[in-house]
Amino acid sequence: MSKKSIFVIISASLIIGAATLTRGHEWGDDFASYIMQAKSILNGTTLEFLEHNSFTIFESSNQIGPVAYPWGYPLILTPIYFLKGINPLALKLPGLFFYAGFLICLYLLFKNRVTPTENLLLICLFAFNPLLIQFLDQILSDVPFLFFSTVALFLITNDDKRNNIHFVLIGIIIFFAFFIRATGLLLLASFIILELFKIWSNRTNRSFIQQSTRNLFVVCGTFGLLWILSILIFPNDGESYLVQYQAFNIRTAIGFIYSYFRVFSLFFGNSLIWQIIYYVVFVFFLIGVWVQRKKETLFIIFFSLWMILLITWPAWQGPRFIFPVLPIFIYLAFQGIKFILGKLPEKYIQTTQWAFYGFWSLIIGVFLFNSIANAYMNLQNDREINGPFDSYSNEVYKYIKEETPSNSIIIFFKPRAMSLMTDHDAIMSAECDRILKGDYLVLSRKVGKNQQIPPEEIDTCMLPLSEVLKNSRFIVYKIQK
Repeated sequence: MSKKSIFVIISASLIIGAATLTRGHEWGDDFASYIMQAKSILNGTTLEFLEHNSFTIFESSNQIGPVAYPWGYPLILTPIYFLKGINPLALKLPGLFFYAGFLICLYLLFKNRVTPTENLLLICLFAFNPLLIQFLDQILSDVPFLFFSTVALFLITNDDKRNNIHFVLIGIIIFFAFFIRATGLLLLASFIILELFKIWSNRTNRSFIQQSTRNLFVVCGTFGLLWILSILIFPNDGESYLVQYQAFNIRTAIGFIYSYFRVFSLFFGNSLIWQIIYYVVFVFFLIGVWVQRKKETLFIIFFSLWMILLITWPAWQGPRFIFPVLPIFIYLAFQGIKFILGKLPEKYIQTTQWAFYGFWSLIIGVFLFNSIANAYMNLQNDREINGPFDSYSNEVYKYIKEETPSNSIIIFFKPRAMSLMTDHDAIMSAECDRILKGDYLVLSRKVGKNQQIPPEEIDTCMLPLSEVLKNSRFIVYKIQK
């Protein structure tokens, strides 16, 4: 596969991805926390951010996230925020370029594992995948993490020039992944487990044990030094993740096993036919795991650790949390299919090979068509999207900023978005009594019982409320005290 082909594929993916970006954002306020952290880095107010966001997180009806996400992604957003402020379209651009970097890493990762044609198919499956392309419209850390996790897998499994510099680089890249998402620690755990397996397998080889121990020390030492440096520069609030983990429930974890099994099907699509295709591919994935268990031990370790974490995490995380293991899933499925085809009589090999190429080419064609269609519709709609940046929301923000005291506490179903847009403290309440902790109550007329008491039920709370603003999407009340 020529470099020109890779360039064309990645360029096409970038063009489609750029055309898919909107001027706003979907509801969900993780993005708001990332932007507020970037703002605090720029203004030197990281401790103040922790103080205000702690109030939002712990005074809400339930913990909607950590007090602070790892500072890597906010640091990436900081230059964009400096240049453009709270501009959703601009703040999405880093994700677009990190996705291009991921596709390059994907090519490098599988270049020596599959044939050039198969590698071309693998890259196209990700370059034009509608689920991943549409996700580029999110201001979230998942795509940058996908880039660094793929780089880490490439470096750990790359056998060329494995000197001290190589292992220092592994430690640096794993740290960057961890600095963007705390789950990057699983990459370090995977590397350690892999090296320990190697040491056990070669336990009679003293020089090998010494070299592997040295490699472990270099990687862990590099990671540890960078981690200590980050703690000295940025405030750490990792304990809020542990607080979330206290809600672990064995019944929930058992239910998540099936839920995460099903969520992989979304890589292909939502319809029944895509689910059937996924089930078939999953069987080949299991075959690939067995066939490649010795050669691709790192992939299997990382995949297993990642899924164990997702299944045991108390809250549902959705399809974006399987992104880092999707390349492993598709690659091992490829290997499973190739293994089965290799067992067929020789006279069928060429026919089945073309059927293999045709099957994946057809899927890629559907992916490409759907992604182009989504991009075209977005451009036809002038990149508009209903959400926290639309005119109805901005009307509410303007009222809060201009007509309420700066120390007012706002009750809202997406409190971090409200804090970002108004510089007011905000909390979420799905309980009548908790609403009295605030000074103003903002209810969405469109989301029902999604982290709020619906407007049509608010009278049952018997609260001293006075309506001060109403539009087609929101009602704002002053809480009389």
